[in-house]
Amino acid sequence: MGRASTNDAASVFDNKVSNLSQTSRSLFHYTDVNGLIGILENQTLRATHSDFLNDSTECRTILSILLPMIETELREIVPKLVDLKVLNPTIMTDFGGEIYKLEAQKMLQAMVSATNNVAPYFITSFCIHDPSDPAYQHGLLSQWRGYARGGFAIEFDEVGLDKLNMEENKTHRYQGLVTEKVIYRDHADHVKSEAFSGLAGALLKNIFPKASDKLTGVLGSKSTDDIGKSFLSTAPFLKNASFEEENEYRIVALCNRPSVADPNDKRAIKPIQFRGKSNGEIIPFIALYEEMKITLPIKSIIAGPHHQQSSRIAALEILLEKCKLDVPIRSSEIPFRQ
Repeated sequence: MGRASTNDAASVFDNKVSNLSQTSRSLFHYTDVNGLIGILENQTLRATHSDFLNDSTECRTILSILLPMIETELREIVPKLVDLKVLNPTIMTDFGGEIYKLEAQKMLQAMVSATNNVAPYFITSFCIHDPSDPAYQHGLLSQWRGYARGGFAIEFDEVGLDKLNMEENKTHRYQGLVTEKVIYRDHADHVKSEAFSGLAGALLKNIFPKASDKLTGVLGSKSTDDIGKSFLSTAPFLKNASFEEENEYRIVALCNRPSVADPNDKRAIKPIQFRGKSNGEIIPFIALYEEMKITLPIKSIIAGPHHQQSSRIAALEILLEKCKLDVPIRSSEIPFRQ
């Protein structure tokens, strides 16, 4: 899988910040009490490896869309490679038409593996609540249920976060750092066929590297670098419609793994950290903005439903005072019993 250009990622953010400077949205990050304390005291946000999020199809919805596209291209390419004696003709007789689908599946899995081996997706999630939506004032019930032991919703300024993301991307080793709203329906409409046209040929070039130049007429002129950026910037923003109520917005960081080093990249290595869960699972994450010594663009904090809500707010006021943060607090009035 090709690597997203640092300069390209920065230019995306420059345009975005400029366009939204007058209409920055509020982004609500729901967290439990320990998460809240960590965010306020450390002025960082955790981004979790996508394979450890609660959607089992995370970052893989795009694969079902790309599969028939690659299969169709292989049906055209493979017979030509057989004619050129690059491939053994028995590949078609032994497997029949099923070979195209099988190879397309292998290719897509190779793309996923390449991403994880170089720079996996690390994701921080928010909910977008419009000021006219009751959730803007009181939070979203499904999120409070998810944090039933006493949750909080931290309201962030979108443009403020994007500015931090630009700086984070400039100073640390990422293949890219992208922010966008999640898409829940009509996924195929958002996977532009022209951006992925030629993907099968580009992937086959990796299989025949020594002969790829001679096979351009069959495999096409595109490389995985040409298509990689579209794949990396689209895949993490397609999500199952079952999660649509969340109206999610994401920070997606493609953080280089420790073994991946470009000698020309002078940016600092971003440490991948780990936390444990009570079920024994080990969760990889990164701490965004950890080394930047910044103040997060927090607009307010909603204290979720809880039988000791008033005492929790009193403690939060002391915590904010300790952290030298002037942030308004409001109580959710959703009558949810813990």
